[in-house]
Amino acid sequence: MRASFCQWSLYKVQQARLGLLNGTSSSSATIENGALEIGAWLDDIRDLLPEEKELLMFLLGRSDTLELYVVSPVFRDAEQQSLLASLRSALPVLKDAYLACAGSLKLLHRPDIAMGVDKSATLRHASSAMETLRSLSVENLKDAVLCLTLGKALALSVYTTVGSGVADICYHCLRITSPFVNSLTSCADAEPWWSFLVMFETMDCVVHRRIPTVRIQLRDLERVDRYLGLCLPLLPYYYDLCVMSHSLVYTADASYLVRIEEKLSDIHAAVEAWQPSHQGHLIEQFQSADIVDLLAQARVYRLAALLVSHRLRFTFGQQDIQADIWSKEIMMELKLAQRITKRPMQCVTLPYIVAAIEIRDPSTRVEALQAVEDYVDRFAPLVQKAVKTFLSRVWHERDLHPAYYWFDSVYKPCVVLHYTDAA
Repeated sequence: MRASFCQWSLYKVQQARLGLLNGTSSSSATIENGALEIGAWLDDIRDLLPEEKELLMFLLGRSDTLELYVVSPVFRDAEQQSLLASLRSALPVLKDAYLACAGSLKLLHRPDIAMGVDKSATLRHASSAMETLRSLSVENLKDAVLCLTLGKALALSVYTTVGSGVADICYHCLRITSPFVNSLTSCADAEPWWSFLVMFETMDCVVHRRIPTVRIQLRDLERVDRYLGLCLPLLPYYYDLCVMSHSLVYTADASYLVRIEEKLSDIHAAVEAWQPSHQGHLIEQFQSADIVDLLAQARVYRLAALLVSHRLRFTFGQQDIQADIWSKEIMMELKLAQRITKRPMQCVTLPYIVAAIEIRDPSTRVEALQAVEDYVDRFAPLVQKAVKTFLSRVWHERDLHPAYYWFDSVYKPCVVLHYTDAA
């Protein structure tokens, strides 16, 4: 049997423990000094209310606040530093989005103090930030960076607190910044925000059969992403799958369907051959548990792309054996990684949903619903609830009508949802 990514990574971890890996976390003294500096800066802002300062300190001054949505703890400090630098340069524009984001994360991350957070205030800040985003004019690269920063903070808050509206935020930000996309992908301040929004919009388009705004170029992807780790280079293939899926909805022409089938075969072959390009350098940058997660994450996104491609060609009831193999491999990778690292993996919502859809055994379905809390974004409890409902309904529909495409299901997961003017 072919060794899994996790088995390969465990071998690398054993090497790392022999001394090949340097620590990457900041010292407690550095973190404390940074918090003091942030606190002093916030004290100098005259019109900042005490409760607002407390929220911003929670977002920017704690090393563990952001751990639920970055793929590795290694990226927590970089994420906070990026957020802080942006806020320093554009406080009036970003203030409400940051306060909404901080309130959302505090409600989730610290249940022991969540009673001190006013959820209605968080929603008011999000609404105000939405109005700011709507009115923001993007005329140059600086404006584009600001737009992405605002959009990312707002999207994270909405996803965490409301569970809906994220797709529209992503679309808006990516559309109005598209004239500057080449500059954005090479800009250290903007690129992480850009990839975050591209990721969320693309994943939404997969389940709703829409075409994403952006198809990223592989030349921009030779790095480890804060959210998608090693598998950001797979996003162009997911984009192509979205195009094919969308096309299948709106065409019945036989010759065009043949072309779509050929294109799906090409995508399948490319994804099947894909391997992450940073494996040899991971032990120089990451802790052993991070390496396990990064490699497993890359494998499950690759397998999920193969499974999506497969289900675009075959309904339930057709070629189920191969679909079962990929589904079980995804679940195995997730469980094995968690067993090794003693922590759930981050940023694997789409692969988990795609794999869980294939389950037909009743007891395994129950286990899959329980595991949603581990593998579907842990910073978005409303999304977890929606995914449980979605899976239960799709399984029921499949049991009643075996030969159909799950993409055509009337039930859609609220993984990314619909913003209305009244929100």
